[in-house]
Amino acid sequence: MSIELLVNVSPFETRIARIENGLAEEVYIERERERGLKGNIYKGRVQRVIPGIQAAFVDIGLEKSGFLYAGDIAIPDVPDSPDLAEDIDDEIKDSDDTDNDDDAEEVNTSYHRHIPPINTLLRDGQEILVQVSKDPIASKGPRLTSLLSIAGRYLVYLPGLSHVGIARRLEGKEERQRLLDIGEKIRPEKAGLIIRTVAEGHSEQEIKDDLAFLERLWAGIEKRQQQRQTPSNVHTELNLYLRVMRDYVDNEVEKIHIDSKEAYQSMKKFARSFMPEVAKRLYYYPGERPVFDVYGVEEEVNRALKRKVSLKSGGHIVIDQTEALIAIDVNSGSFVRSRNMEETGFKTNLEAVHELVHQLRLRNLGGIIVIDFIDMQEDENKTRLLEVLDEALKRDKTKTHVVQYSALGLVEMTRKRTRDSLGRMLLESCRHCDSTAYTKSPTTICYQLFREIVAEARAYPCEKLMVIAHPKLIDLMLGEESEQVTRLEKFLGKQIALKSDAAMDFEHFEVALL
Repeated sequence: MSIELLVNVSPFETRIARIENGLAEEVYIERERERGLKGNIYKGRVQRVIPGIQAAFVDIGLEKSGFLYAGDIAIPDVPDSPDLAEDIDDEIKDSDDTDNDDDAEEVNTSYHRHIPPINTLLRDGQEILVQVSKDPIASKGPRLTSLLSIAGRYLVYLPGLSHVGIARRLEGKEERQRLLDIGEKIRPEKAGLIIRTVAEGHSEQEIKDDLAFLERLWAGIEKRQQQRQTPSNVHTELNLYLRVMRDYVDNEVEKIHIDSKEAYQSMKKFARSFMPEVAKRLYYYPGERPVFDVYGVEEEVNRALKRKVSLKSGGHIVIDQTEALIAIDVNSGSFVRSRNMEETGFKTNLEAVHELVHQLRLRNLGGIIVIDFIDMQEDENKTRLLEVLDEALKRDKTKTHVVQYSALGLVEMTRKRTRDSLGRMLLESCRHCDSTAYTKSPTTICYQLFREIVAEARAYPCEKLMVIAHPKLIDLMLGEESEQVTRLEKFLGKQIALKSDAAMDFEHFEVALL
């Protein structure tokens, strides 16, 4: 399988696409203005301990205080659990963004152990080092933990613990034992280690070098903790393209195309220091045509924002994301070329399987998923369909579990929530139909316009550009996004003029070259 990564970097947003055999299968987005806090470490102060809910509120210098549950507090002299160590590697790889659902799975810091009353662990006014385990949501502040973890290339460093764990995805018995032996041999006295999936096949020296980097990183955090006032930030997680490089680039990834010279140089420097075998796979893309357009990613993303997805046979699937679950309906549509209804349904279902797995990955849909395939009477066809579904899901690195047919003839499955779905990131409730449908958010349209400006400026020589758009979009660019416009002008070295046209539709705009 041919796998490539596309890195699209602009002053306002970073987007990364994973391309498998020429098709965009996964997309990661990080907007500079909305960059998450997950993984950041803060020197905080306990504001209020609430014994009734076994939790405390901690001031970490943000607008909202963080929430620290008793089970997420490091307790001296209490043995740590293998469950914690085995879960963190998968969680770090899935933590590029946080999911908005309170039930989203996260690092298993509240592992099974006896948890003392929180007022015996914390007191009001106490200083404490904490890490954000879940980003703020709506009116809630960030979820915190004092069981800290710092990810490297091959290892996760766990200050204050003593366990050596290994990622579940490393399945070879001999390789697991070899890596565990290395972990036990090199583990520092006052820290635990988790051996990550990408450590497979790497030497003891490479793993020791990664540990040395993590120890230097932790020493810097401890030093900043002592020097800085309370509350304050003492460690910030890597940006999106370096996180993806650290966590997702393995031997399967053949090429990484980056359209920003600055990002390319940053990734090259990072690779030379921590993953030299990857440095030769980095390529700077200087083309005038946007890299996402060249590979058809923009088209795939727009397709993924629609409810209905057409199949080549003439059938289609309908995907609805609700608060409780994801509902997928498969319809045969105009496909009538088979001899009977059973064969028509089976062939349409087989085609739908590959498309819906593609859409689950591209849209990053997680939680409970219910699939209403076209009804089939023959048990052999039903069994074969589930086998094909299981096989298609093997391409998905996110944890999934398929249940057999329910009593109502529905296929039930789960897919681990890792971050916001594409729809929740790029869409908002429709302003014209009382929230019964969705449309592109103003910010999404604005950033689409920014990308158009970059593409036009690179493709054609000009001294100045003029944007003609709906007044509300112009107001957004003069208000909330004014800083991004300024950064974009500096990035391009060209002035951007703005002109309102009330006759234009909100989602449409024009970029004129002057």
